[in-house]
Amino acid sequence: MMNQAMEKTRTPEEYDEELEAQDQGPLSRWVNFTVDEETYALNVLDVQEVLRDAEITPIPGAPDAIMGIINLRGNVVTVVDARTFFGLEEKPWDENSRIMVIEVASGEIVGLVVDSVAEVIALPQTVVDQAMMAVADDRARHILGIVPQDEKLIILVDMKSLSDISAT
Repeated sequence: MMNQAMEKTRTPEEYDEELEAQDQGPLSRWVNFTVDEETYALNVLDVQEVLRDAEITPIPGAPDAIMGIINLRGNVVTVVDARTFFGLEEKPWDENSRIMVIEVASGEIVGLVVDSVAEVIALPQTVVDQAMMAVADDRARHILGIVPQDEKLIILVDMKSLSDISAT
């Protein structure tokens, strides 16, 4: 029985080849994370690492969404609370909370505190392109698009919007 399960396991490359063979075109990889029971995703190329915990030093007078700064191997990284950034209710840190270290459009490195980080998924670029065209509302400036995946919706986050964090 164990051998049958192992036979069904595919490498990411085999999965990509299977999707491309289904005429879904080239794939892009996205890191899924949750905030307030919603599923979001960032392009894997924007995510440098995921931290389980770090000592966050508050910055007096900083915008509400900025929790503070951390020292990441000698680099000062601004830490942003995704819940506050998206206008959601605050939640205390728990065992699933993570800091996603990401690069924003300005090239700056930012830590984004999320409720949990799930997995890396591959999405056909045509699906991502269609999702991008569907979101044209100015109120959704942080949203790149929305993609259906299994029985849920995945909200693709726009990294450019994190560059104007001081405006929040």
